[in-house]
Amino acid sequence: MNTEALERLHRIAFSTPSLLTIAIILIFSFLIIYKFNLGVLNFLTFSIALALFAPILDIKFNFRRYSFFIAFISISTILINALSKYINTNPVGIFVAFVTTTVLYFISEAETLKVSIASLVESLLLYPNAATVLGVVLGIIFIKFMDKEINGYNVRLYFKRFLLSWLTGDPSYFEEVLKRKATSFRGWIKCLRIGKAKLVTTSFHPGPVRNIGGARLVERINSMENAVYLHSPTDHSLNPVSANDVERLIASIECDDVKLKPMKPFDLESDNYILRVFPFDKTRLMFIIGKKCIDDLPYDLNVDNAMVVDAHNAHCEVFKPNIEELKELVNRGLEFESEPCEMKYVFKKFRVETNSICGSVAVLLLDYGSEKHAIVIVDGNNVKLEFRKEIEDFCAKRGFKAIVASTDNHSKTGISTKFTYLPVGSDERDRIIFKILEESFKLNFEDCDVFFSKRDVVIDVVGKDFCRFIDEVGRFGLSVTKLYFALLTVSFALSIIL
Repeated sequence: MNTEALERLHRIAFSTPSLLTIAIILIFSFLIIYKFNLGVLNFLTFSIALALFAPILDIKFNFRRYSFFIAFISISTILINALSKYINTNPVGIFVAFVTTTVLYFISEAETLKVSIASLVESLLLYPNAATVLGVVLGIIFIKFMDKEINGYNVRLYFKRFLLSWLTGDPSYFEEVLKRKATSFRGWIKCLRIGKAKLVTTSFHPGPVRNIGGARLVERINSMENAVYLHSPTDHSLNPVSANDVERLIASIECDDVKLKPMKPFDLESDNYILRVFPFDKTRLMFIIGKKCIDDLPYDLNVDNAMVVDAHNAHCEVFKPNIEELKELVNRGLEFESEPCEMKYVFKKFRVETNSICGSVAVLLLDYGSEKHAIVIVDGNNVKLEFRKEIEDFCAKRGFKAIVASTDNHSKTGISTKFTYLPVGSDERDRIIFKILEESFKLNFEDCDVFFSKRDVVIDVVGKDFCRFIDEVGRFGLSVTKLYFALLTVSFALSIIL
């Protein structure tokens, strides 16, 4: 699934200036409106009425966006008045009515009829002219244009619910859309316990974005004592639909079924990947590392008798996995013979949050006598390759062979309007990882028992239809944007010439 459509929508819908900037715009706008007698009382009435309509329509604006909307209307009105005076006409509220109708519809829980009436009343308070109704009509045309089905999903409802979830922080709005065509999927959750450290992986994907559906999966696992989420080969079609599905997964975690004996680790390579294998007598922990690039890997790489981990540690803009190369590498990892050995461990989790780290960094150190390994698990969405290599070099100088893995956590995706998300290493504060490693290297190794468990679990997932819908709605969104700006221009022109 291409989540860029979701992220682009967020940046367009929620990019607003700072409160200080909005305040300056409002002050200067009202001064101009007052000085040139453009109806300051009408504007005050419009602003108050909008606030009064908020509970009636259940509008989800906060104060900042409410202020920005008023500022936008005031600036537009000044411009309309200025242009209309050149052609000696009287401006009307067609433009205001169009903008108010479309904005209030998508940021409230009200339906089209109630929004249309409220928008008409609002606009008439600002410009009491019969032609204002044309703006409401244009707004309804736009809303109806979006009332289209793609792969069984209604685009209008999708956009409205998506915006409501982002405006309120309540995932249930958008999860209602996901539930309508959710599919039941039998997957699994695996846990490898090394001493007190619990390494948890699952067939389900931690998405789509922010706090919606499975995007809470990583946080829920990492919030458990001594537990760390590892990203398996999976994709967005296996995103859990709701918080309840995530909780069913969490309730299925068990870590003490089968006792294991450690064996000597080894590396295997192909053209584009490294496979680092930590074998045990009855299962294997296998990390797939991208030499130059890696992102979501195909589900088919999972095997019953091993924990296959997509290290998600080499960020790139476009990633197309070589399926046959990966399958051959995993099969070699399963067949390669190793020998029993002793193993000691150190494990510690650290609370870390930056623009690119979502909550934690976990360090698992393994001492096999003849060699030492560091598994650094960063709670984030992929890792900058140069930053990963810097960590690997840092560990190598201290006698440790390092793996850097990210959790593919989508909880920060789209939260900022300045960027969709940042891979680990993008924020200067991410360098705290080096201090964390220094602290971890000072800890004493301990003896440990190792256990493995696997549980099957059935939950609802978004399915492939939703992924295809997201890909198509991204293209449809271009048509929506073009139409909106075309109607915006028409309403603006009509406000000048009628």
